[in-house]
This record gives sequence, C-alpha cells and structure tokens, in this order.
Amino acid sequence: PPLLYADIMGENVRIELDLSAEAASTCTVISSDSQEAKDEKISAHANGLALWLLAHHFPSRIRKSGGEEIKARSSKRGWIELEGPTSTFLPREWDKAARSSLKKIKVDDLGYMNATELMRTIPETDGEGRGLFDLQSIERKLSVKVIFDDATGHVYLVGDVKKLEKKCFVLRNMLSHYHWRLSGKDVAFS
Repeated sequence: PPLLYADIMGENVRIELDLSAEAASTCTVISSDSQEAKDEKISAHANGLALWLLAHHFPSRIRKSGGEEIKARSSKRGWIELEGPTSTFLPREWDKAARSSLKKIKVDDLGYMNATELMRTIPETDGEGRGLFDLQSIERKLSVKVIFDDATGHVYLVGDVKKLEKKCFVLRNMLSHYHWRLSGKDVAFS
C-alpha cells in the first residue's frame, strides 16, 4: 500500500503508515460477525502490529542508521508517524522495510481477559519472576510484545510466528496466572 502522505516541512519529512491492510490480510474474522466487530478486530490487530514495530523494529533501525533525530511514534490506533531530516530519512525505504519486517509477524489474540484490570493486577516486581519488569524483560529478549487492549479488553501477543508458537510459554503462563487470580478462572490457550 502507498504511504498515506509524505509531508516535507522545511528540512524534515513526516510520513504516516496505515497498518490496517496488513492487519486485514492476517486477521481471522468470522463471517457471522457484524461489520463493526470485524472492523474492531482489524483495528486491534493493526494496533498490535504498530506497537510491535515501535518496540522492536524502529529502535534498532534508528540506531543502525545513526539517525537519532528520526522519531517514530504511534499517531493513532494502528498508525505510525515517522519524522526525520530529509538528508538521512528516505520515507519509501522506511515504509518498505517496516512492511517487510511484518511478513513473519503474527498477532495472537489471547481472548477477552479484562485487559485494563489485568494490567493493574500484575505487580511491578515479583519474587517468582512474574512481575511487569520480568514481562518486559521477556518481551525484549524474544522480540515480542504483549498488548493490553483497553478498547476491547483483549490481550494480544505480537511477534515472530515461530517464537509465539515455541518460546512464549512463560508469557502465556504468567498472563494466565494473573487472569486466574483476577477472575477466578483459568484461560486455556490454544
């Protein structure tokens, strides 16, 4: 898909990437769902992809390019805004690299887990290795992202397909543990 826009502001270039096309192509929607439910699911997946890019793709790309003046941020749900100097920031190359990195990335919906409350129940530190700091450490180590989606109440795991299948047991177990403590019932992940 083409860039939404490339805006040249003096010596800076700003672009916005809409990730809804990538989300729509990888998101499983049920035909009996209402159009609103389908749109919400695609929006949540696009948001997951955007947050994964912001956490794992863009920081290393910015470091490698030596372009500390390049900024990447989420402009709205499922969108990313990139801005940088015209001398080092080539919008089409960054767009192409971002979309290419998403080819092996999957958004795994763990289901409704009352995400806002679940996030609050996880302590910052935990002697058993189940705190937020531990969760963030595992995210960095595996290059995955846990998304607590306040809009839908769902929790998503976003990352490389193989890592999600083989390496995220500890994350899934941790989320299941705190969901069980919050609601009194366990969650079976498929």
